[in-house]
Amino acid sequence: MSAGTPTRQHRVAEDVERTLIELLALERELVELEYVRRSDALERVRDAVRRLGEIGSPEGILERAAEELGRNSHCDRVLISEVAAGTLEPLAIWSAPADAPAEAALTELRASPIRVEYPLVEDEVVGRQRAQLVDVSASRSRAAGRLVDVLSWNDYVVAPLTVQGKTVGLLHADATASGRALDPLDLEVVSLFSEGFGGVFERAVLRETLQLHHRELQSAVKWMSGRLGQLAADGSDFGPHAQPASDPRLADALTARELEVLRLLARGQTNLAIANALVVREGTVKYHVKNILRKLGATSRADAVSRYARATGSGELQ
Repeated sequence: MSAGTPTRQHRVAEDVERTLIELLALERELVELEYVRRSDALERVRDAVRRLGEIGSPEGILERAAEELGRNSHCDRVLISEVAAGTLEPLAIWSAPADAPAEAALTELRASPIRVEYPLVEDEVVGRQRAQLVDVSASRSRAAGRLVDVLSWNDYVVAPLTVQGKTVGLLHADATASGRALDPLDLEVVSLFSEGFGGVFERAVLRETLQLHHRELQSAVKWMSGRLGQLAADGSDFGPHAQPASDPRLADALTARELEVLRLLARGQTNLAIANALVVREGTVKYHVKNILRKLGATSRADAVSRYARATGSGELQ
């Protein structure tokens, strides 16, 4: 028997080793399955967000949001609500399959909006802008009692819908109908969708605002064009070449040196170039330019040249 004992021990060791190898293989398989499940779920929700972005209008996005999340997650029901004046006002609900009780629940919830205040989880989600997985039995008074009663929740995920850094709504999702308990992946999926929703909704609002401003601008330009055309027609009564009357006194207002500077200004010369041409300091040229602008009531060098030429009736500097 003593001779056979090592053999039995060896067999037991082999069995234990084989069992451990099988357990490790099973664990690896479970990890891989979970990885595939997570990757597939996140990819589907990204596609859902992308489709929302293709809708374009804010109203259309709101109408489709609940359905897109519901059909691309393992949730049975999705509720979209607006947060306004401290209350939660339900906007849309989706359920799988679509049923009358879900719409009846939405009507019932709309009849009496829920106050979003402490100690509700929803109040914390609005403030911290972070999704939460809520176990109704564990949360007790922190769960939104009216939502729980009307929708018969055991657990649910609630996520913020933020636009320009402000929480404008909440997204609720559950799997009560299938009897499945929500898990961290559900929380991650709903969180990713809510973040994507906020981005596409904000871009849609911005695009709509820009389009509105563009239409307003086009209308203003059209009005201005018509007005200018009318003014041009009215001005034609004074002759096709109506110009300000010449004022020879402007020629007398400028000194000989200022006229020299003005002629060089008309050629596009800089202060330094004018100083070199007249053999004076650049500061002296700046002084002359300042006097020229003041005397002619001009706002710039080019304006001074134009005013002088028009007022003297020469069309050019003499």
